[in-house]
Amino acid sequence: MTISIASDSVDQRDTPVSATRPFALAPDDATRRALAELQARHGDLFTVPDPRTGAHHWVVNDPELVQQVLVRRAGDYTKGMGLDRVKVLLGNGIMVSEGDFWTRQRRLMQPAFRPTRLADYNTMIVAENQRLADTWQAAAEAGQPVEAEAAVSELILIIVLRSIFGADYDTLVADGANPFAILTEEPARDLKFAARFHTLKKTVGRIIEARLARPVTAYDFLGQLLAARTRDGHAMNRAALIDEVMTLIVAGHETTASALAFAWVLVATHTEICTRLQAEADACDPDQLARTGGHDDPNLALTDRVIAETLRLYPPGWLLSRRAATDHALGGYPITAGTQVFICPWLLHRHPTYWPEPDVFDPDRFLGTRRPAQRMAYIPFAAGPRHCIGEHLAWTEMRVHLVTLLARFTPIWRGARAPGVVSAINLRPADGIPLQLRVR
Repeated sequence: MTISIASDSVDQRDTPVSATRPFALAPDDATRRALAELQARHGDLFTVPDPRTGAHHWVVNDPELVQQVLVRRAGDYTKGMGLDRVKVLLGNGIMVSEGDFWTRQRRLMQPAFRPTRLADYNTMIVAENQRLADTWQAAAEAGQPVEAEAAVSELILIIVLRSIFGADYDTLVADGANPFAILTEEPARDLKFAARFHTLKKTVGRIIEARLARPVTAYDFLGQLLAARTRDGHAMNRAALIDEVMTLIVAGHETTASALAFAWVLVATHTEICTRLQAEADACDPDQLARTGGHDDPNLALTDRVIAETLRLYPPGWLLSRRAATDHALGGYPITAGTQVFICPWLLHRHPTYWPEPDVFDPDRFLGTRRPAQRMAYIPFAAGPRHCIGEHLAWTEMRVHLVTLLARFTPIWRGARAPGVVSAINLRPADGIPLQLRVR
């Protein structure tokens, strides 16, 4: 691969560093390797040609420019390439919607994600994790390994569905089958999957109709979205409500489940960290955990650092895309409306300027004196007006899970090699997470 750089007689700000080999996204390690190679050769801002159209897309790995794209000049960008596929899956939920409609939907939904509202789910989250611990106990006593990725994926799906549907969850699975199990059973996110997933909109619609036929005050997410009103008193229309519920199910499930799967690999392969985590878990009061979710608990500081470091190494949203909505400058270079801009948290979180020994699992790098001063060097939940609305809930789910399970088990990695990583819409392990559990 060569670098095409303008000669000294040409203003560098008119001609950015450009990779000449076309770059295509693929759901495997090759994509991330290619991006890492390009960044190492070309620096923190370069362009790559699209193999289909020949148009040049921008790749940004400079935290200050990331801040420009996501925060300071967020209004100059819309969602970019790749989100069309998500829109086919999720409709026009807040993950993909734009403009005034997105602003309206975000404002209607935001109150449901306030920490005081989310605390209502803590007891349920603890109970579901204890139920999983009982299942794992039986496997451990029988000397059988567990598949942590599958177990955690199912756990988080149950938590997400219970938080959305509340008491209606039991009706949803009354016949012993969870209609949303497709999310855990089908790894592909292609058009075939989208078609199957779309049929579940009818299920959500029936639950909504039943709620409207028997108006009651419910503090689950669906109840809060049904009660939400704009300043002029308008409710969310039916189609928008269904799209937002479907978005919450997918986004709330896949990102957290992915992060926890990778957390188990890291904990199981770093015994000293595991021992320290278990000491925190042993000292944790389960009743307090159910009340607070462990937020702002100094006694769970290492647990939070382990989660943070897992999200640094394996950010579920590994690649963010934006499309320039206006003509403006990026890093001093002119870009035109319609230009695609990519930000790769996978690379940003490994930038050697901000992260010494970037590939090493070191939770203590998040101690106050060691954490990078540049805040935009770490964006596992994105940043700016479109940062992840469910960040607080995700932290609760991950913290409660690790504390509850590590209080009862010591995990032993049983994989033949380090897990592969699939780079699809979200990162996920390629081959599962096999663990042997030792009862403590």
